[in-house]
Amino acid sequence: MSSQKTRLRCDICGRRFKKGGTRYRIHLEIVSDFNGYIQDFSKKPEDFLEKKIEKILKQTEDMTEEELQEEVYLKRNLLVCINCREKFIRFLKKINK
Repeated sequence: MSSQKTRLRCDICGRRFKKGGTRYRIHLEIVSDFNGYIQDFSKKPEDFLEKKIEKILKQTEDMTEEELQEEVYLKRNLLVCINCREKFIRFLKKINK
């Protein structure tokens, strides 16, 4: 075991946590959602679906594998200070109005 102490910091602001001080964990999960709508391609020109696929490929060609995965699923665990927790709570209250 190393004698060097690990210095933990807030994942948002970088503030150091005091030994024995208060800190909070935020577990964040963002998942792509299906709205129940499936487009009817039967009334479109035959090459419509091919053009749609080409458009999607063009939009995503410069994205990394990680960026593409995060379009569908993103999970983060944050360790935050009391100030950042309060800001996060205010943000959540603001969007839930």
